[in-house]
Amino acid sequence: MIVPFLPHLPFILCFLTVLKSATLVAGGLTSNTPTVADSIKAKSKTKVNNHPVRPQLVKDALETNSPIYYFGIGSNMSRSKLENRSVCGSQIHIQQMEAATVPGYRLAFNLRGFPPLEPGMGSLEPRVADGDDGSALSYDANECHGALIKLSADDYEKVMRSEGVAATDGNPNQTYDEIVVTAIPYNKNHPPVQAVALRARSHARLKKDPCPSPRYMNILREGARELGLKPCYQEFLNKHPVQTNSPLLRKIAIANLVLTVTLSYRFKIRQISKLQSWLLFKVYAPTTASKAMKILSEIASVMILLPGSIIGFFLLKMLLSTGKMPPMMKEMVEQHW
Repeated sequence: MIVPFLPHLPFILCFLTVLKSATLVAGGLTSNTPTVADSIKAKSKTKVNNHPVRPQLVKDALETNSPIYYFGIGSNMSRSKLENRSVCGSQIHIQQMEAATVPGYRLAFNLRGFPPLEPGMGSLEPRVADGDDGSALSYDANECHGALIKLSADDYEKVMRSEGVAATDGNPNQTYDEIVVTAIPYNKNHPPVQAVALRARSHARLKKDPCPSPRYMNILREGARELGLKPCYQEFLNKHPVQTNSPLLRKIAIANLVLTVTLSYRFKIRQISKLQSWLLFKVYAPTTASKAMKILSEIASVMILLPGSIIGFFLLKMLLSTGKMPPMMKEMVEQHW
């Protein structure tokens, strides 16, 4: 009876270790061994000393009010989504938008998201020499395809604010770094240009790409079709595995998310969401994992999320009845509930 579970013994031991760590944190026990809370606190201290610095290309363009080229690989490949994603409510005006490639980089989903609903988000990542880049599916060519977008300095800043990039150097909590890359337009009559792309910062970068959500992947596929990316790259996007969850786990996760988002943004209490994220990634299993691994992962995820989801469920009902649910939260509920 035990033999069939031997291949999954490491995952089971990891699961038991995670539960033990959670118990230590909940009970407030003191020990010489670092707890989950200690790990989170240590990471926070590390981030403070890791201040992002904006590229000189960006600083010069902002100072002289010159246009900036931006290379978008995620939802920003869609013109309509990009035009309407300004956080200040004003529309973003696109001066020029065309398909392009960036050699030596790949589309990664290694930006830490919100498992199990949105495990990973898009990031431009350098390709590694040995080919083991941690991706769930690799594109054959050594290049990344996307949208080369020419923006005014003001509109570029609107896009960066929507991505959480600070206007000045030194915000250690932002999840993206601006990097300068060489973008080569599909149109051979247009010369290569220096463009700015976004890469996940080290504290928010996962070692292996989780599977993106169907919602997020559909946005990329629609953007690629709209932009007219090469059929081989669109085929790669269409074949890329996406994260699948049971209806029960989705409902529990969204109810819990209502609670953690409310605590984080209204009351500035983020410790619970950080602890949950740490635990959920410890027991995370991608769609490509074995059936037994996925079952164990789902059981563990339900156990982690259930307490918060009970409170979140009643909070969700209250927000729906009063009509005071924030638009972003409402969209997430409609997508996953």
